[in-house]
Amino acid sequence: MQTPLRWLVVLCAVTFFLALGNGAIADSDEAYYAEAARQMVTTGDWLTPHYNDTVRFQKPVLMYWLIGTGYLLTGVNETAARFPSAFAGLLLVLLTFTIGRRWYNPSTGFLAGSIVATTFGTSAIAWQALPDLPVTVLIVFATWSLLRALSCNPIDAGNGQTVNSDSHRRTWLLAAAASAALACLTKGPIGIVLPLMVALPLAYWKHANPGVASPGPGRSTGLRPILPVIAILLFLVLASPWFLVMAYQHGPSYLVYFFVGENVARFTTEEFNQTRPLWFYLPVLAGGLLPWTPFTLLWIPDLIKALKARTLPSPTSLRLVVWAAAPLLFYTLSIGKQPRYILPALAPLAILLARSIQRQLSAQPTLLMRTSVALVATFWLILGILFYRASPILELLGSTYPWLTGLILFGAGTAVAISPIFVSLNRVIPAITAASAVILLVLHTQLFSTYRPAPVEQVSAVISKHWQSEYRLGTYRAFGRNQVFYSGHPRHELFTTEQVSAFLKTTTPVLCILPERDWVGLGPRAQQLGRPIDQITYIDRAGLRIRDLLQPDPENILQNVLIVTNR
Repeated sequence: MQTPLRWLVVLCAVTFFLALGNGAIADSDEAYYAEAARQMVTTGDWLTPHYNDTVRFQKPVLMYWLIGTGYLLTGVNETAARFPSAFAGLLLVLLTFTIGRRWYNPSTGFLAGSIVATTFGTSAIAWQALPDLPVTVLIVFATWSLLRALSCNPIDAGNGQTVNSDSHRRTWLLAAAASAALACLTKGPIGIVLPLMVALPLAYWKHANPGVASPGPGRSTGLRPILPVIAILLFLVLASPWFLVMAYQHGPSYLVYFFVGENVARFTTEEFNQTRPLWFYLPVLAGGLLPWTPFTLLWIPDLIKALKARTLPSPTSLRLVVWAAAPLLFYTLSIGKQPRYILPALAPLAILLARSIQRQLSAQPTLLMRTSVALVATFWLILGILFYRASPILELLGSTYPWLTGLILFGAGTAVAISPIFVSLNRVIPAITAASAVILLVLHTQLFSTYRPAPVEQVSAVISKHWQSEYRLGTYRAFGRNQVFYSGHPRHELFTTEQVSAFLKTTTPVLCILPERDWVGLGPRAQQLGRPIDQITYIDRAGLRIRDLLQPDPENILQNVLIVTNR
């Protein structure tokens, strides 16, 4: 293995794979995928996803297949559930490296891959059993392949060749179709929408500006008419069978539910997510790119120059800008916004960042470059102080060395702050990369993972101890989604205290999980409804806020959860 690839694999091992199974499956969307795949394995039904003993039509099937295959190989566990996401992160890093190397040079590609491997956003998703990284790597590959097929990409810097021949066009167009089909099987129509949003405008622009769009030979964007037809057929052959089988088993209404209800309605209505402002993705992008966010300052001179001269950036930069802008624009216009939706923008943004940093390192570093390095150091210093102050909280979360996170962050910040005094910035950037990898690993093991057994496992053990075949299980504001994965019992989700009361009043024996404060809030009725049989005290990690780091008070963030029975 070539040295750059070897180092990228090492980086990914640290930031994506080490301690992958440390934390329990989270009470989030992760639980849906982990549990639905488990039910596939236990029931033998590999066509229709089920969660909580009900069909799950919200997402296509490929992610469930990947996780389920892992379960068959290694057993049902957290590592197997998360491995497809972590592996997709590795593929995304290597793909980013390849694109950066071909479009610019090996050093730019290596730095771009390193950025993707060490950003907070990528690592946070790689540690969860979610389809977002698998669909991202498929979308990125489909986009790149489509650009090559349409001759929208510049000369490959690595070999000085353009994609020009019919054989090359056919190969890359079919690769794009296959990748887009798999992306659609992972998360729906977005798998084809985003690649087309990038490639078609660039193809049109190239056709309208043949002398500018691509240097060197091979400027034609024309495709033999049969090639798009073949690509469409391949896409349909790969993407449609599962959807057709689902329509056959569950009726044509399934197609309406999925494509209209789960995609169009999610984009255009508040049915699934509350409305968020148009600028929602700006702080998300800034946070997701950390610790590399300060280096976006390097784009300011080029932006000012382009505005003054009223000129476009270089053809390669323009392609990357359009590539990054497409998912940002698409999801900004969407009503339903989630931070992880914009992951497909990460690869082109990382390449643009790497190119700007490399240009600075090859010349006399500017004040903006030194300022960017100083901001990285400042960020880590401040975060180190906050986490050191929050050591009592980390200890309650199960951190073996609660002071370690703050110490490492503060040490990394100090080292980066003083390093320009002793070494060149050429050596500071690799140091930031290595420090970022270590910091992400420490955050994962000391903050995002929990002690075992985790609170949800403790609750599930209590349920198993008292469970009888006639029992029903209810949850209210605690241990909802992930509890099904660990207990193996379906649950009734309760949304109000009135529903809690009605659930406990039934003649059927029940167990109900709810916060102690809500049980107390029922007042005198509580004694008539049931009795607590056990209690779990824990910190709800999802409920932690910045103020908890600024003013840590463990007593205020501890939550008592009761397991109540009506028998």
